[in-house]
Amino acid sequence: MKRTLFVGLAISALFLAAPLGAASAADMPVKAPAPPPAPAFDWNGFYVGVYAGAAWMDQATTTDPCGVAFTALCTALGTGNFNGVPPATYDMGSSFTGGGTIGYNWQPTPYTLIGLENDFGYLHLKGSAIQNPPPFGRVDTVASTKIGDWYDAYTARIGAVDGHAMFYVKGGGVSVKYTSGVVDSNAAGTTINATTSKTLTGWTAGGGIEYGIDLHWSVKAEYSVLGIARNVTSCGTAFLFGVTPLATLCTTTHSPDVQLITVGLNYRFR
Repeated sequence: MKRTLFVGLAISALFLAAPLGAASAADMPVKAPAPPPAPAFDWNGFYVGVYAGAAWMDQATTTDPCGVAFTALCTALGTGNFNGVPPATYDMGSSFTGGGTIGYNWQPTPYTLIGLENDFGYLHLKGSAIQNPPPFGRVDTVASTKIGDWYDAYTARIGAVDGHAMFYVKGGGVSVKYTSGVVDSNAAGTTINATTSKTLTGWTAGGGIEYGIDLHWSVKAEYSVLGIARNVTSCGTAFLFGVTPLATLCTTTHSPDVQLITVGLNYRFR
């Protein structure tokens, strides 16, 4: 009898507690679902931009003019036969550089980028030296080289993307305005103007980091090299007293590569 009474009381207590438990469960706060992950930053599309920075290069070297008929002799002696002096080596001053950019980015995955870019800008690197200095020379023969005032770099970019930041390398070709040679303006003796002005083509390579401020604007910092190092020969006619032609003489200038460091601002069309 006692056992039957105990079982009955337990069942009654269970039925009484069930609604209370259900009510308590209903009162418990429900955990909010986790927010969806933020979308990957989108670098795709066309863009334009501006940039500015500094350009510099190592020393240039220009030979003393040598008569065409005496080229082998001048090479053997290491001097020209206009002044009879060895090549002149001189510093090329640094320069401001700046210009505009146009390009296109394709982002095949959230972490990679492929693009094409064209930079058209200004630079003005110039240096010169007196080839026949005192005490034995007449200080009238000047060797000079100028890179600029424009250059055009056309490159492909490959980037590693980390959200708003993109690290990239680039490479391609470059064209640049170039002038070099030797001028002697001594009207009382033999004069010559052996200079050339042309467009040099070469390679370019570099890398940098770009940061997306928002879907339209980004800033970047970049280092690059314009690979235009080569020997350029310039020829001219020597005149006696600036009137009587004597012979054709040629000079050779070796100019090194150009280095640039720039910062820029890009705008992507969305």
